[in-house]
Amino acid sequence: MPRNVLVRWGRRAILLLLLVGTIFVGLLSIQAPSPVPSDAPPDKFSSARALTKLRSIAQEPHPAGSAVHNEVRDYLVSELKGLGLNPEIQKADVQMDEDDNSNNATVGIENIITKISGTANSKAIMITAHYDSVARGPGAADDGSGIAAMLETIRALKNSAPLKNDLIILMTDGEEKGLLGAEAFMRQHPWAKDVELVLNFEARGNKGPSFMFETSDQNGWLIKEFIEAAPQPIAYSLVYNVYKLMPNDTDLTVFRMGGLSGMNFAFGMGVNAYHQPIDTVDNLDPSSLQHQGEYMLSLTRHFGQLDLRDITEENRIYFNLIGWKMVSYPESWAIWLAGVGSLLFLAAIGYGISRGKLSLKGTLGGFFVSLLSVLVVFGLVTLIWGVLVFGMNHGRSITTLITPEVSLYYYIGLLVFMLLIVILLIRRLSGYLRTNNLWAGTLLLWAILSVLTALYLPGGSYLFVWPMIFSVIGLVVSLVMTEGRWRWLSLCFSLPGFLLMTPICYIVYILITLQVAPAVIVLPALAVTLLFPSMSRPSNKIPIILAKDRHSKGVPTGGY
Repeated sequence: MPRNVLVRWGRRAILLLLLVGTIFVGLLSIQAPSPVPSDAPPDKFSSARALTKLRSIAQEPHPAGSAVHNEVRDYLVSELKGLGLNPEIQKADVQMDEDDNSNNATVGIENIITKISGTANSKAIMITAHYDSVARGPGAADDGSGIAAMLETIRALKNSAPLKNDLIILMTDGEEKGLLGAEAFMRQHPWAKDVELVLNFEARGNKGPSFMFETSDQNGWLIKEFIEAAPQPIAYSLVYNVYKLMPNDTDLTVFRMGGLSGMNFAFGMGVNAYHQPIDTVDNLDPSSLQHQGEYMLSLTRHFGQLDLRDITEENRIYFNLIGWKMVSYPESWAIWLAGVGSLLFLAAIGYGISRGKLSLKGTLGGFFVSLLSVLVVFGLVTLIWGVLVFGMNHGRSITTLITPEVSLYYYIGLLVFMLLIVILLIRRLSGYLRTNNLWAGTLLLWAILSVLTALYLPGGSYLFVWPMIFSVIGLVVSLVMTEGRWRWLSLCFSLPGFLLMTPICYIVYILITLQVAPAVIVLPALAVTLLFPSMSRPSNKIPIILAKDRHSKGVPTGGY
């Protein structure tokens, strides 16, 4: 084999390894810490110790008002007393929402509340989870895991230095019936006015890492302290921004509406167990419980020592960069970064046109090719997935699509299908466009998305503006190099985009599931557009050359 062929294939192999390695690094943040055994030091959180409590809490379904629910309530009161606390039961009759399907207009709830007094209280911090379950499942994850984590956290705090701030422990009742316990606490309990910061713990599956997926507004100070204090933080402002647009509510919704600051934590893999009979202790991932507990203990200790009287600050954009290392900056920067990125893009276009390596017509062509590729992927995946689901047994299909061990193979298959569609499409259409024009057109799409997200979804703007800026730099480098030697530069400068996109693509797959497969696949299809220059084949159009050389070489002035 000729040496130049070996060099070419070797370079391709190295770049492919770089891409795969970047995707792997991007996934490093989506992991929970290892479980901690029961013989851990007494001031540490141990998932093994918490699991022993959880087995008593989630033996069987215990919806609010049931006999088993009363047994769980008595057990929790006994455990809190055993930890040296004086719990009280807040009994209240709460009116249910009119659109609730229950036959009872009014429900009696029983919150379990206690307090650990601080040494120099500024405002109280409150940790909370709900101890009722749905009637269909025992609720080991939702939300027995939160309750067990509270018991283990209190035990660890009792073996640590005292907090300055008061710590209120609230185990709400009636959450599954409509956030009733949280409503009762905020409306009727005198301690509600003492609270400044709430840490709420939930679950929407039975495995995987725990995400800090929601905060109160004006979260700048909270985010900075969260990044500093949490040992394994996972949080994305994009997830928070999207969650605000959805109709989902938790107890934190009630606390936020009551004027309290707070953060919401949950793990969401294994969504097939959510509100199902398989939500048992044996099926719960101990790593998920460990992650919840480490959040709870470390943040309670951290905020328990701080002055909580004025903690509002401008919202921040935040995301995991590599593993548990997070980046954050003020939300007001979003529009400025989008503006700077757009100016860099326009400057690159002007430079390319001045050198005869870009054209406006070709750039617009590249834009439409990029947009078309995403639309074609969406359309074909919608068609293929619809046929597949229709061909499956209806009662089994939904369960299969949300079962992680099965759906992962479908997801990988859809990704491969998407790649095949894109490669075939780009190899076909790129022959009518110069690679630089295709690259510039792709970046026009990303520039538009950067501006739109900065204006309407600022927490997600980082996902588009930073890949766009790095890829624009790559485009400028390519414009000063000779064609044929820079084609793989696009892959190198796309790596920051894949680093940021990879965890979000996986999170979307986890949380939305393949029940809406076309929407799940669109985001990775968009990420792949950054690779279009590397996928393209040489244009069959006459290249544009510098104006001063056109007449001397007798070359027509056209070309894309």
